[in-house]
Amino acid sequence: MDKHKDTDAIIDLIPAMAWSTTSDGMLDFANQHFLEYVGLPLADIAGENFYRLFHPDDTTRLASEWRAIMISKIGREVEGRLRRADGEYRWCSLRQKPRFDSDGGVIKWYGVVLDIEDRKQAEDSLRETKSALAASEENLRLIINSLPVLVWSARPDGSADFVNQNWLDYAGLPAAEILEWGFLDLYHPDDIPEMVEIWKRDLEHSDHTRLKGRIRGADGTYRWFYFAGRKLIDANGVVRWFGVNIDIENLQCAEDALRKSEAALRESEHKLSLIINTIPAMAWSCTPDGRLEYWNQNLIDFVGLPFEEIVGFGFYRMFHPDDVERMRESWEEVVTTKKPKPVDARIRRFDGQYRWFNLRQSPLLDTHGNVVRWYGIVVDIEDRKRAEDSLRQSQSQLAHVTRVTTIGELAVSIAHEINQPLMAIVTNAGTCLRWLQEGHTDLEQARLAAGRIVHDGHRAGEIVTSIRSMAQKTPAQIQRTDFSLALRDVLDLLHGELRSRGLGVIVELPAEPIEVLGDRTQLQQVLVNLIMNGAEATSQRPEAVIKISCNVGQIGDVEVSVSDFGNGIPTDELDRIFEPFYTTKSDGIGMGLSICRSIVEAHGGRIWATPNDPCGSTFTFTLSHFKETPVDR
Repeated sequence: MDKHKDTDAIIDLIPAMAWSTTSDGMLDFANQHFLEYVGLPLADIAGENFYRLFHPDDTTRLASEWRAIMISKIGREVEGRLRRADGEYRWCSLRQKPRFDSDGGVIKWYGVVLDIEDRKQAEDSLRETKSALAASEENLRLIINSLPVLVWSARPDGSADFVNQNWLDYAGLPAAEILEWGFLDLYHPDDIPEMVEIWKRDLEHSDHTRLKGRIRGADGTYRWFYFAGRKLIDANGVVRWFGVNIDIENLQCAEDALRKSEAALRESEHKLSLIINTIPAMAWSCTPDGRLEYWNQNLIDFVGLPFEEIVGFGFYRMFHPDDVERMRESWEEVVTTKKPKPVDARIRRFDGQYRWFNLRQSPLLDTHGNVVRWYGIVVDIEDRKRAEDSLRQSQSQLAHVTRVTTIGELAVSIAHEINQPLMAIVTNAGTCLRWLQEGHTDLEQARLAAGRIVHDGHRAGEIVTSIRSMAQKTPAQIQRTDFSLALRDVLDLLHGELRSRGLGVIVELPAEPIEVLGDRTQLQQVLVNLIMNGAEATSQRPEAVIKISCNVGQIGDVEVSVSDFGNGIPTDELDRIFEPFYTTKSDGIGMGLSICRSIVEAHGGRIWATPNDPCGSTFTFTLSHFKETPVDR
């Protein structure tokens, strides 16, 4: 018995959890290390009570395995979770060995319990890591095979050791025929020398490679690919190259087409340059803000100045000094409004002579309506200007003849108009003499009669002066003119003629004076022609009148209208009545309205006709207010 206690004491000193059971598996001993680990006395776990130490989920399995071990009489390791003194279940390894009697029967079972929680956790972590690694490798494989590119890896000598599924699908070959140097058989023969040279060079001297080449697909068609690879060295110093081949067939086709287009564009630009420099006109282009950026050779040759001196806003130096400011204002207006506006100006030729040119421009707009560039031409109109001057002289001569003819036709009426103030002068002179006779002297009455003589004399003189100015052949003089006074003189001149026709005159003028820029005589001729046309078209009746109105328009011009209540003008003839030699009168020559239009347009205005309701016509023309800039003639 003492010997048994000594043995137990020795077992308690072993740094492991030791135990023993009877031959039928009932716990009869646990060393002190075991009891401290579980935190229970032997009495609480003896016999079959030791099962209370195991995790409920493990009890059935461990009991079954313990029975199998006792039946087989062969010890083996069993794992299960054991409750520690602090209540935590920890994985433990239970190892046992039987003690036999001389007949081979089991006398007793001895065993140890080893805490393997840390090892178990490490194994679980290792399994999780392996599982995660396997999943990661699978994901990586899926990613590499899903990439829409040909993925590859190569050894330090340049031979391939991996290609992804897309590579295999594109080539239509097994991996064995592509790996190593088999991929070279798929490259276009014309590309192989350069590609191999670049590949070998980068293998020796670089850590990356980039090149282009054609690879034959499963259908036998070669397509362009872009090759990109990089050298990587792992932790063990092993060198491998990884890269991709990207299909750029469409891009290469686009680049080829672009190169052809650029070549065609250069050729087209060359031809266009030849055309622009050959056409008999001077072409130019400007930036959106109006700076000159191109002028064809024709204009450079004409002005005789280097392009560097006229680029930007330097082109103003080519114009006549009198035209520069007007050109600047006109061009600034065009650039601001984005609306073209042809303008005439004089440009100095290389020999110093100025010639008239017409400058026309047109904007190139983007989809948002913004100006991308201005294009224009400069057309020599010197001959046209001279022809216009000759035409104006001819028209002036014709207008003079028309005025003289009109005065001749109105001679009787004019004589009557002059005769009235003359007869009034004679009558008032007689009256004055009577009031000066002795016995009948009345100086106040004589003074009044003398005043009337002076007034009638002035009136007769004004009529004669007006007739003389109308009859004189003088060049046009555009100057500040009182339109109201000019109209009054015309009405005085036509007073007798209108009265003989039984026509009244209604004049509607603003209260303030109306001053225009124009030639007084020419403007009076326009009024005479329009008023007389209206009088001749109007039959004599009580309501028959000629209405003349004048007002200042919204844009600063003066608008004059002459209306009648005559037969009117057919609508389809309104656009033709201003043509030379076109007339609606049986005895007319068709020059009156044509001359009116020439005079008005020479004054920078315009003239038109409109039908009245219910009858008659209205002729309207515009003139420049003297405050406005005069139109260049």
